Amino acid sequence: MNIIGHSLRIIDQRDNCFHLKTGLKLTASVSCDIRKAIKACANQAWDYIYLDAKEVIRIDLGGVNEVIHSYYTLKQISKKLVLVYRIDSPVEHWVKTAGLDKFIETAIVR
Repeated sequence: MNIIGHSLRIIDQRDNCFHLKTGLKLTASVSCDIRKAIKACANQAWDYIYLDAKEVIRIDLGGVNEVIHSYYTLKQISKKLVLVYRIDSPVEHWVKTAGLDKFIETAIVR
C-alpha cells in the first residue's frame, strides 16, 4: 500500500499541516506503511498531521491500534494527529466503538 502525503494549507490556521491519505484499507497489513509515514512526518516541521481515512472501506483492530500509536508518537513531540473520516463509514464505527474521538482530534465529512 502506498500512503500519499502532501503539504496542506488551511485558511484560518497558521500551523504547518500535512495530509496523509491511507487508501481503501486501514488494517494490520498496512500498519507498517502508516508507521513509516508518521515517522517521516515526525522529523519534519509539520504541527498537524491529517490522517485521511475518508476512502477506507476495510478497517480492523490492527488499523485502529496503529491510529492510536500514531497519536501517541506525535503527542510525545508536541504534534497533533487529526483523523479524517466519513459519516456512516467503517471508520466511524470503530471511532465510536473504541472511543477514539475522546482523545484524538477528528474531522468528519459527509
